[in-house]
Amino acid sequence: MAKLKVLNQRQQLLINDGGLHRKQLQKAVTRALSKTSKRDFYIFSPPGLGKTYTVEKQFAQQNIECVPIKGNASLWGFIVDMATVVSLRDPKEHLFLFIDDCDNLLLHGDSVNTLKIAFDENKLNYNKQMMAQYAQLTEEEQGYIDNFRNEGRNGISIPLDNMTIVWCSNYKLATKQDVNKAEKGSNKWFKFTHEEALRRRLNARDYDVDMDTAWGWIADCVLNSTPPSMKTATLAQKEEILDFMYKYINRVTELNITFAEKLYEEMELDPITYSTSWEYDYLIHE
Repeated sequence: MAKLKVLNQRQQLLINDGGLHRKQLQKAVTRALSKTSKRDFYIFSPPGLGKTYTVEKQFAQQNIECVPIKGNASLWGFIVDMATVVSLRDPKEHLFLFIDDCDNLLLHGDSVNTLKIAFDENKLNYNKQMMAQYAQLTEEEQGYIDNFRNEGRNGISIPLDNMTIVWCSNYKLATKQDVNKAEKGSNKWFKFTHEEALRRRLNARDYDVDMDTAWGWIADCVLNSTPPSMKTATLAQKEEILDFMYKYINRVTELNITFAEKLYEEMELDPITYSTSWEYDYLIHE
């Protein structure tokens, strides 16, 4: 743990708390990639706290080659990606999938229900008419879809055998409490019901931190892991950046690790008047 010179005692306590949350995330990712893991992992936290970096680092440390799927805008886009991946894989080899930024995929209850059924049946089914969507694919993508067509019926079925999936998202799946709070029979209630059912089929880990704890998480990363673009930053510079973020925690334009890197870049480019730039360009003005 870095020895602090500027940050106060409360800030140090928040750093300790944030560090514990980061360690729990690291442990969860390690377990997700272990041979003893029985379920796929779904990892949630607010954006910018290093989920993607932690997962990718763990894959690299364990010398595991994963297939990444990022930023799908729809269930159909996910279906096409999965058809491609499964078509190209060796079914005898265990496949590790890293599905990042899957927020859009979970926007609609129909998509969530499709995923829930996929984990029950160990295959991803898409049973809708897909003529228009199919026609927009490349010839190669159409070939991948054709590999999994249901003979004599609409749709496709993609097997999910012998694979581990790690999901990272800025979207928290609904809990039983969320279902109970929603008006029964409403659209929200149906969607939350599907989400809670999906949560039960996954090993869901929530890092639902408040702003103070998020700051401590970021501070622990900056001080004790150091983002790549801050390798040359001194301890005094790191502390000044973190103190600024804490002082204006309700007014900073962002609250994430990348924001700390931006402040350091400003400090390096304009070493004389960077503090003025910070206040004018990186704070929300009322």
